[in-house]
Amino acid sequence: MARRRTTPARAFLHRAGVRISGTHITCDAAGSAEDLVFLSHAQAVGAPGRRRFPLRRAGRQELLATEETLALLGPAGQTLRKHALPAPFGRAFVLGDLRVELVASGHLPGAASLLCEVESRRLLYAGTVRREAPALGAAPCVVRRADAVCIDGTFGDPRFDFPPRDEALAAVRAFASEALAAGKTPVVLAPVYGAAMDVADALARKGIALRGHRAMLVAAAAFRAAGVPVPLIARFDRKVGPREALLWPPEAREAPLLNTLASPAFAFVSGFSVDPDIRARMRADAGIPLSNQSGYRDLLAYLEATGAREVAVVRGFSESFAEDLRRRGYDAYPLGPPRQMELFRG
Repeated sequence: MARRRTTPARAFLHRAGVRISGTHITCDAAGSAEDLVFLSHAQAVGAPGRRRFPLRRAGRQELLATEETLALLGPAGQTLRKHALPAPFGRAFVLGDLRVELVASGHLPGAASLLCEVESRRLLYAGTVRREAPALGAAPCVVRRADAVCIDGTFGDPRFDFPPRDEALAAVRAFASEALAAGKTPVVLAPVYGAAMDVADALARKGIALRGHRAMLVAAAAFRAAGVPVPLIARFDRKVGPREALLWPPEAREAPLLNTLASPAFAFVSGFSVDPDIRARMRADAGIPLSNQSGYRDLLAYLEATGAREVAVVRGFSESFAEDLRRRGYDAYPLGPPRQMELFRG
């Protein structure tokens, strides 16, 4: 009698969040009451300060994260500390019969990927990565070899081909300088926990003072609490000085306060600015593709560097990116329910 061939179990599954198979580790979601929850970065479940991370009240649930991520979460991070197992980058340790290691992902201060050795397999929850130059205050991305990887597919589409970070920041400075020279107020629409703090740093180094939406001030304070020296951002009070720029969240583009500006010039600074339809919705004079997440080509390069053949894709273009990867020879699959593009994270 012929022996039936069995299909190897998937390394990742979706059950109240991304679960690493063969473990009780859930990534970037509340999981079940007995889980160890890995929080890869401060924005994993929404912008810091908007809502608390929903840890279970019952059971022995614990949280694995870096000290910087907890700091960037502000008061919510302080509340979570009693459940937390803060871990540094690059120092492997044992949890029961598992060997785990946090490595920098380059996305935000304290942002991490999780390498988990389960029996003879190396499973890497990469999450959201920035393989190229890291975002402001973030440690450079580290790639580990793995048998299987779970990765964020927010920009997993060929249209998202980004220039180098320095080139994009130079374009931001040029936009602001040209607007000021023309007697206009430069308004930069940038995701608060995306490109905004990189933009603030670049403009301040150019000698341009900053005003911002309240969310920008809160984010700047959180970055300082995480040990990142971001420049002073004054609150927008219906006035912007002659040598000042205004930082504003894209989701607040229709705010009536912006109508008080006499002669504004708008730049949409985000990875999504390369999409003409999204840029049109922002009604921006300029679109500058700068993101603290990797674009399409860098996602492919990251996966190749891991050596993995199995790839789970979450968020964004999970289905189409997984199909693309299968054509390239990967055993790739989308994970989790369909989600709309998270425009204000990129």
